[in-house]
Amino acid sequence: MPATNALANTAGRAIVIGCGGVLGIAWSIGLIAGLAREGANVQSVGLWVGASAGSVVAAKLACGFAIDELLEEQINGTASAHEVLRSYSQAEVDGKNQVLFEKVCGDLIQARQHIGAWALRSNTPLPEERRAIIAQRLHNADWPDKPLRIVSVNAHDGTEKIWDRSSGVTLVDAVAASCAVPGVWPPVQLQGEHFIDGGLRSMTNADLAIGARHVLVISPQGYSDSNPVSGHLRDELKALQASGSQVQVIAPDAASLKAIGSNILAPSRCAHVAAAGLHQGHALCSAMSAFWALSNAQPNLIDPITST
Repeated sequence: MPATNALANTAGRAIVIGCGGVLGIAWSIGLIAGLAREGANVQSVGLWVGASAGSVVAAKLACGFAIDELLEEQINGTASAHEVLRSYSQAEVDGKNQVLFEKVCGDLIQARQHIGAWALRSNTPLPEERRAIIAQRLHNADWPDKPLRIVSVNAHDGTEKIWDRSSGVTLVDAVAASCAVPGVWPPVQLQGEHFIDGGLRSMTNADLAIGARHVLVISPQGYSDSNPVSGHLRDELKALQASGSQVQVIAPDAASLKAIGSNILAPSRCAHVAAAGLHQGHALCSAMSAFWALSNAQPNLIDPITST
């Protein structure tokens, strides 16, 4: 499991958005739009945390982009127009990570180092081409005033890197690093090091919200229990609960999972997946509104509306 967050966090509310490729972006945006349309104001938060796909959505919302506009970009095809189809199987990755985890006797740092070394020697598109895609996703936005944490992993030593506005890199570069799926997209060179996907630390990184009173975790990949390198959400929930946070998890329901399909890097499905997320958000609004209104005096709450 990832180490407990050492960063100070005094946010009353936090939203954490996990990994999931371009379809994870589409689903998360649809879901949040559905919640917002039905009155659950999930944008009024003090901290955003994002990794990989989640870094894109968290960055956009922290920067103040209107959720209805982001949804329209997904539905009308604008968001996917500059994306590139890549072959990817999460089930295959999970299986390889199980083998690797056993090989390194459960040492997560060693596992990440092995994956980082492979990422560095992989044949991928050019870094400048990939950066242009990320810049287009973010409309070249700069760091927001609202606290935002973007997660990546050092490809050389396997350690985590949490980027924020004080890190000395642009938001586009931080998000590009967080989205650098090993073997699919090039590692991103920043400050003399190479960085890869934040999902190598965790698919969710929910422990980075420790200290917030209310934490909403949006996880396009669910609990990822079959991936011992990256599937730490259950332990992260325990850590959040132990710290006094009230927690809610939303993962794709059956209809959303069917819409997403087997390749999360297939941009042609973005509109369909966003629509499924929107429908799910509508359906969850009552439960979500009740959670968001909870007082600090009430007991901790763990994922009563989660689909695993």
